[in-house]
Amino acid sequence: MACPERVPVSFTIEVSDPDAIMALYDQIQVHRSVSGIGGPYVEITKAAPLTRLVLVTGETEYEYEDENGRETYYYRFRFYNSVSTAVSAFSDPQIGEVDPALDIISVQELKDYYLFGVDLTDDAGNPMKPGLFEHYIRSAVSSLEVKLDIPIRRTVVEAERNDFYREDYPHYIWTELSYFPVIEVDSVSIVLPGEQVIQNFAREWIHIDRVTGQMRLVPGTGTAGSILLGASGSWLPLIYGGARTIPDVFRVSYVAGFGKPTPGATDMTPGRTGPVSVPDPRLDKQFDIIKDCVGKMASFGPFNIAGDLIVGAGIASKSIGIDGLSQSISTTSSATNAGFGARLVQYQKELREVIPELKRYFKGIKLQVV
Repeated sequence: MACPERVPVSFTIEVSDPDAIMALYDQIQVHRSVSGIGGPYVEITKAAPLTRLVLVTGETEYEYEDENGRETYYYRFRFYNSVSTAVSAFSDPQIGEVDPALDIISVQELKDYYLFGVDLTDDAGNPMKPGLFEHYIRSAVSSLEVKLDIPIRRTVVEAERNDFYREDYPHYIWTELSYFPVIEVDSVSIVLPGEQVIQNFAREWIHIDRVTGQMRLVPGTGTAGSILLGASGSWLPLIYGGARTIPDVFRVSYVAGFGKPTPGATDMTPGRTGPVSVPDPRLDKQFDIIKDCVGKMASFGPFNIAGDLIVGAGIASKSIGIDGLSQSISTTSSATNAGFGARLVQYQKELREVIPELKRYFKGIKLQVV
């Protein structure tokens, strides 16, 4: 049975009173458990070379990344005085967070499918570090998100502000969220000027089109009557008279990107609690074509590095002669061309063809039928 792949795992350390802590300590030790929340825990930071986090005046938040982590590992920390060796009590254990970019394509998949046949070592035979491939995967995902103007990674949006439009009110307050595709909606509320929350909508009222991010609020059975959206909903137009819009009155918290909704989110039985979603097999996992784009884009960096190392950076050919015997190696590499230029050009051509099609699919013209 194959072991789970080791991936970069990060977690946040919060220091609520930095002045008081720094009066006693100057470093943070990080301990890890590979066998569950109960431990045992072993320190994974070191004094030499120093990998413990150094406390900084006024800093209240620190980020630690374990490059050899797993999703099942637990972490805890304590403050440490490097002079007196005094230590604080341990924090509560917490599980680390895996960068969602590495859920799209793993380092091994990048090597197997897009870098196949490439010598991924230096002249001394040392392999490229996993962190290098992880960096280019994250960079590729970020770049593709910008090109397509959609979130690919699972992205939490807290209390997004949406305006009230009088024209949309009779159409169940049609709203288009800023980020889509949508995985699930956590809450929708009305907040008046002064941050007065006057209504939190029941989950069964929330209807979302996950692909387009279009949302409507449809009253459940027994709630419609003569008032479309409850007391606050009918009250808004009366209070503001002839005003066509009210800025920032709707607050929506949701999760955008690709991925499966929280279990139970697609069950719309009245009275249930939790996030709201709808089944959509297209969005419950990454599109294979998006994964393919990320793989090709992430391969550019390793290809360029490996191309430079074939015979040396910027060298197109190399000859060796000993006692009348000679050997020559010629490559496509030069001061202006990469050693694996042919494959890079092919990948670039394929990306130029598919990225505009993907953008049209997700960000094309959307029609509202009223």
